[in-house]
Amino acid sequence: MAAGMLGLDAADCAAYIAKRLDWKRCGELRPEAGALCAALVDAHVAYLHACGALDDDGDTGEGDYDEDEAVEFMLDALLKRFPANEEKAGRYCALIDAFLPVFDDYLLTHGLLSL
Repeated sequence: MAAGMLGLDAADCAAYIAKRLDWKRCGELRPEAGALCAALVDAHVAYLHACGALDDDGDTGEGDYDEDEAVEFMLDALLKRFPANEEKAGRYCALIDAFLPVFDDYLLTHGLLSL
C-alpha cells in the first residue's frame, strides 16, 4: 500500500490498540500483540483503500465500508503474514472483532474520525 491514512501514525495506533484491547477471547495471542496489532492496522488501512473508503492520497473516499468484508480481508492478511492452524485462525477472528472498536476509538480520540 503506497498511501496510508492521512494523519494516522500506524505505530502509535498499533501500540494504543495493543494496550487497550480486550484480550479475554484471544489472550493466547497476547505475547504477539505488537506484531499482530501492527499487521491489523496495516491490513485495515489497506482494506479502506481497497473498498474506496480512503482515496489514493489517504483522505476520505467515496467507497462503501463493509465490516464483514473488512474482517475477511484482515483475516486473510493475518494468515498470509502469520500462518495458523484452524484453532489459531479462530483466535485471529476474535482478535479482529476486539480490534475494530479500539481502532475506531483511536481514530476518534485523535480527530481522524467523526460520528
